[in-house]
Amino acid sequence: MVGAIRKRDVVVHPVVTIRCFGWPVFLKTVIAGRRQTFLTLLAEANAFGPPTVEVPSLLENCVFLELQAKLIYEALAERFSDRAPVREFFETLAQQEQDHADLLELCGEIAGQEGWQEEHFGPWRDAIPVLEQQMDTVEASLGDLDSVTDALRLVIQVESSEINRVFESVVTATDSGFVRHLEPFHAAGVEHISYISDRIPKLESSLAKECEALSVE
Repeated sequence: MVGAIRKRDVVVHPVVTIRCFGWPVFLKTVIAGRRQTFLTLLAEANAFGPPTVEVPSLLENCVFLELQAKLIYEALAERFSDRAPVREFFETLAQQEQDHADLLELCGEIAGQEGWQEEHFGPWRDAIPVLEQQMDTVEASLGDLDSVTDALRLVIQVESSEINRVFESVVTATDSGFVRHLEPFHAAGVEHISYISDRIPKLESSLAKECEALSVE
């Protein structure tokens, strides 16, 4: 399997997976092919019925923010396609953002079935419109970037915003054993920032101090 949640993540947590999705989904996951994602498997299995718990519509905005970040990084990968290490860095970031979007979409579906703890998400509601404006500004500025250094600094700008805290708030607010127990929901943000903090100084040493600040955000 590919994507944010891999076969091994599910196999090591059979009880919470079966409790959340049932035996058919667990068994389909065990035999899933390498190119299949957990989200597509759930869709094929019709794993989710109509929501029984009210989930904030702002979750869709949170998913879109991650997808907008993905598009920004894809554009930068294309911009610097002639510089393999830089292109690969942005391609990796784009895939990580897709994974984040998938995890948030899954949180929304699961929360609609199992439960939502608004007290964890509520404090970040006001941050979402601000983030949307910031991301629109970043996207509009892509045409003005002239150097790899400027592009890498833009990554630091995006990741220094509250986008990762909003992601964490959604995960924390999803009242589900599946979300609480599976590592990808909790490791995605940390691994994302760790990757950025490790790679940017190797691509542009002058940004090392700014990356240090990012790693302790």
